[in-house]
Amino acid sequence: MLEEIHDLIQDLLGDPLLADLPEDIDSEDVRCQIARAKGHVIDLTLVRPPDNKIRVCVLHNARVSDLQRVVTKAIKRATPDLPRAYSWRSLWRRYCLSIGGSTRLSDPNRLLVHYAVKNNDSIHLTKRVRVSQRPAKKRHKNFTP
Repeated sequence: MLEEIHDLIQDLLGDPLLADLPEDIDSEDVRCQIARAKGHVIDLTLVRPPDNKIRVCVLHNARVSDLQRVVTKAIKRATPDLPRAYSWRSLWRRYCLSIGGSTRLSDPNRLLVHYAVKNNDSIHLTKRVRVSQRPAKKRHKNFTP
């Protein structure tokens, strides 16, 4: 019984459609690969500072949060010496994704289509611009700058 399952898995892994999947695949990777064969994905390249490029793919109807999850998984795979206790929540608070370094994907609930993300675009991690939540200080009535 176990040998039959092992043979079936080897046959599946020998399929040319699934040949370029990583070793630690999950259901999302398989769905993305099948959608790629049907032409329903957006292929993107994550450009990291020391000229590292990582290929990622998301479905056409994906949100920015879905892209963040895929980027997180791709960085984990590409950087095996990353600390296990790395705070991804902290990373996404300090950085946001941008297309070509200009258009920031700041709202995690918006669809990628709203940001005009196209196939084979490059995405970057850029510092998030924070707007202060504090009200402006009142100046003294005799203050002159």
